[in-house]
Amino acid sequence: MSDIYVDADGCPVIEETLQAGEDFGFPVTLVCDTSHTFHYENVVVLMADQGRDSTDFLLLSHVKKGDIVVTQDYGLAALVLSKEGYPISCSGIPYTTENINRLLTMRHVGSVERKHGNYGRHAKKRTQQDDDAFLDGLYALCERAQSR
Repeated sequence: MSDIYVDADGCPVIEETLQAGEDFGFPVTLVCDTSHTFHYENVVVLMADQGRDSTDFLLLSHVKKGDIVVTQDYGLAALVLSKEGYPISCSGIPYTTENINRLLTMRHVGSVERKHGNYGRHAKKRTQQDDDAFLDGLYALCERAQSR
């Protein structure tokens, strides 16, 4: 059986993920640092020390083949793919071996641009359509994990 892990520091789709976990019978684990608190019934919360990437490393230490990971972090997604897990973005787009290199390259280019003072546009506010798209993607991924 697959587990679902959520990179919960700043994750906008925790409630939706909990619903999918319940619908598919997959245990959900929230992973965050000590600056966050979550109080959900029947949900494991793993707390990492504050610090760069500490949450990511804690999450990775628990992920096994076939687990689903909800994250906005391309680097973490790449590492989950290396463990044969199923990472998915908060917009419902699965990270795959086909798209991860492009995404990591875009992240690097953005980092270089920010170092030169080019900050680009701010993220727009999430809508119900964004949440619905995430659920569609997550449910498809749960079905795939369930049938493996």
